Amino acid sequence: MYLKRIRARNFRAFGDGTVSPCLDWELSPGMNILVGENDAGKTAVVDAIRQVLWTTSYEFVRLFETDFHISGSKRTTSLFIEATLADLSPEQEAAVLEWLTHEVDGSRSLILHLQARWVPPQENKRGRVDAVTRAGRDGAGPEIGSAVRELVRTTYLRPLRDAEAELRPGRQSRLSQILSAHKSIGGQEKNDFNAAAPKDVPKNLVGLMAFAQHHLGEHDVIKGVEQDINDNYLNKFAFAGDELSSRVQIAPDLALQPILEKFELSLLPSAGIHPDERCARGLGYNNALFMATELVLLRDGDELALLLVEEPEAHLHPQLQERVQRLLEQSATKPDEGKRRVQVVMTTHSPSLAAGADIASMTLVHRAQLFSLAHDKTKLKKSDYEFLRRFIDATKANLFFARGITIVEGPAEALLLPTLAEACDRSFSHHGVSIVNVGGVGLYHYARILQRADDVVKIPIPVACITDRDVVPDVANDYVTKSAKKKRFESEYTEEELKAVVKAKEDRAQGGNTMVYVSDRWTLEYDLALYGCAELMFKAIHLAKKAESRGERLDEADEVVALAKAHNDWEALNAAGHAPEKLASIIYQPLVEKEASKAVAAQYAAYLVATGQYGKGEELFQRLPPYIQRALVHLTGKGAAA
Repeated sequence: MYLKRIRARNFRAFGDGTVSPCLDWELSPGMNILVGENDAGKTAVVDAIRQVLWTTSYEFVRLFETDFHISGSKRTTSLFIEATLADLSPEQEAAVLEWLTHEVDGSRSLILHLQARWVPPQENKRGRVDAVTRAGRDGAGPEIGSAVRELVRTTYLRPLRDAEAELRPGRQSRLSQILSAHKSIGGQEKNDFNAAAPKDVPKNLVGLMAFAQHHLGEHDVIKGVEQDINDNYLNKFAFAGDELSSRVQIAPDLALQPILEKFELSLLPSAGIHPDERCARGLGYNNALFMATELVLLRDGDELALLLVEEPEAHLHPQLQERVQRLLEQSATKPDEGKRRVQVVMTTHSPSLAAGADIASMTLVHRAQLFSLAHDKTKLKKSDYEFLRRFIDATKANLFFARGITIVEGPAEALLLPTLAEACDRSFSHHGVSIVNVGGVGLYHYARILQRADDVVKIPIPVACITDRDVVPDVANDYVTKSAKKKRFESEYTEEELKAVVKAKEDRAQGGNTMVYVSDRWTLEYDLALYGCAELMFKAIHLAKKAESRGERLDEADEVVALAKAHNDWEALNAAGHAPEKLASIIYQPLVEKEASKAVAAQYAAYLVATGQYGKGEELFQRLPPYIQRALVHLTGKGAAA
């Protein structure tokens, strides 16, 4: 049995599907990862599941006024949450027979429909929430009974949990609940201690407690304390004919549950410390221990094996996050032999964790809209999923949490574009834009992640893929040689062929809110020099050449000297009266001939832009290449000034 679908109307961020989107999410039987920025609706999805299914920890779950959707100043007064459970075993179906729904394909499912109504306060009456859970689609069946409740409770791990406290002893402790539900606990409630043969060690837990209690009670210290209390004090309170006496015990109630509530689970000390010494361990490893303990309970039994875990990365360093994610994924997809599959619903804000996950198991949550990234939901091909699983890392996985995404093919764009955007009052940081450097290959794999298989649906997150046209201007033929195998220079193309080159690059990756921006002439550096940033690029490349000659190491004094010489050289070059294309070609030449690193040149260009001496605001924006202008407008929504 697994949770196949969760629906909700008017629950928190989810509306009725008119003004605000409703919740309608189909889950995988294995791993389900909810990704997205803060306040997108991930926790609301998890809480919707908790409200309708309840939890194995028997925590108090109820609806409040604030759970009802609000739009503007108007709050709705009714909501529903509906969970569909599928693939029940014959034993499970038999246990909930009267609540089953017969589907049109002949299968049977268990549908729980929670209907709630908010009654505002009136006169001297407090406001309240009236709620009822019935079976069947839209709640058409009978009210849910206790047999269903005990079968479908989910295991929930809250964010920023205190794992150490969860595993401490105490009444109704989480550890006691896990122990009492373990498959090997059967029969342990029997007291097999034989008072007639007190030296025989029992096999059952209750018997062992009775054994310990008997022998401790016979200890001279314990007997002496009892006698002191009874003879010297307690008996003197008794009236004539009465007798008052006491006994020191470990557990006055020799039942299994009170015994289990005395257990605690903790990590052994690290290497070099005796295992019997008490030694506090870090929050991260205690968190991992808590998750491992919950998985032990979930892998066995006949109940719903559903784990809801919010932010499993809490207190974990990136490498441990990866280990935890792989363990959860294994439990959800390929459990150990003889163990049942655990369905996992996870929320995360961690790029490290997302980088190690299968993209097909993710669902992007954006402003209360859910977009599954499963195989049949995106434009990604099977080979794309395999490529991304191998090559996506934490620096690239931040795209799952962004409000806008810039995909570039090299370090130069990755280093320089954020600074240009900042200087043009179109800050990537302010607009929540992440930049993803995919290197020389892979742009088209990444570009399709947020494109839907259904062309009608668009994920409202702007994506800009920035790439070079890679057609050489004829003015650079004095240092770029022609190719004998393929066209390389502008003069080798007709105007229509040049348009076709650009369109082919666009069509390969464009779709939905993903746009491809191809350089107007050659590359980013050449185009910047051509369209209005010639002095900036000349000086940046000059500094990069100087750094290359010094093993990419320039101290502050060297930079001051190099920048002064660059200024003088620029004045001379600018006074020579070259045409704009020739000037841009001269500026760009050292990068083509490998006299300077593109990445280092971009670093220096970013440094110079940040000084504000090479333009800022709208004035700088107008001097950028047109394709960069269009990309910034798409990403930030801020167009050119009128």
